[in-house]
Amino acid sequence: MKLSRNFLIKGMLFLAIVIVFTNCKKDNDMGTIVKGKAEFEITDAPIDDTYVKGAFVTVTAVKVDGEVISDFSGAVTIDLLAYQNGNTKALGLGELEAGTYSNVSLVLDYEKDVNGDSPGCYVLATDNTKHSLENSANSTSEIIITSGNFVVEENSTTKLVIDFDVRKAIKKQDSPQPNDEYDFVTEAELRTSLRMVNKNKTGKVKGKVSDNFSQAGDRVVVYAYKKGTFNQSTETTGQGSSNIIFKNAETSAVVDANGNYNISFLSEGEYELHYVGYEDTNNDGKMEAKGFLEVGASASLNLLGLQLDASADINVDVTVIAVTPF
Repeated sequence: MKLSRNFLIKGMLFLAIVIVFTNCKKDNDMGTIVKGKAEFEITDAPIDDTYVKGAFVTVTAVKVDGEVISDFSGAVTIDLLAYQNGNTKALGLGELEAGTYSNVSLVLDYEKDVNGDSPGCYVLATDNTKHSLENSANSTSEIIITSGNFVVEENSTTKLVIDFDVRKAIKKQDSPQPNDEYDFVTEAELRTSLRMVNKNKTGKVKGKVSDNFSQAGDRVVVYAYKKGTFNQSTETTGQGSSNIIFKNAETSAVVDANGNYNISFLSEGEYELHYVGYEDTNNDGKMEAKGFLEVGASASLNLLGLQLDASADINVDVTVIAVTPF
């Protein structure tokens, strides 16, 4: 009798599992696709070349897994330098199947801007000359963003910010011509000059640099590194074929005339802040690094281990104490 009852219980459990499995399979067979949305914006980190008045790119598409997002309204020409310090330009909204994505790319038009004028991607110099950024070393106009996975959840919108770091993306030519002094860096370097973050999972560091004895030079740049990734000898030596200094910085910010700075869209984690002074020593319109700034800050702040949580807004005020040449 006991054996029969156990057998009956096991049989009923097996039947229940079969029913549940069958129902799930039916749902899948119905072909219902669960969807959400991804909203893309673009921002920029600054460039240290004072001869550069604007850095324009013409974006013709944003792709996810090789497909153009559904709400990209057409080509747009953007002055990246106009979108710094937390400001962004909307690129479009795409409806996607819920899930995890990593393959995102920007498609650029090097030849024509939205008005049909040439070039499509260029530096606008302070004398209003246009310098085409097309580089023969770049075999494609589609830039794959190599950092930043994101998740699209059912019936929700994931907000994504693409940081197009002009400082890393543009180089001055070795043999510049009067109207052609700048190029994009190589294709591989261009990919690493872009990063993508989930906007709702980022924080911000802002503050003021007080230089009471005018030691820092003509300009101060604040570089944010993920904790443990900064190596002074490596970062102050030009890296790659384009000789990019401070190449591994997550992002950076220029201190304005009032001493204020704003580093936005940093993913959660620990960061190091490094302050560098610049001067135009040879009056060529381009700033040369003067040295690292030794700064004083509140005792409660660890500038080499700053914890940043999502949506955090941390104030970091510092005072320049001395300058250490590279």
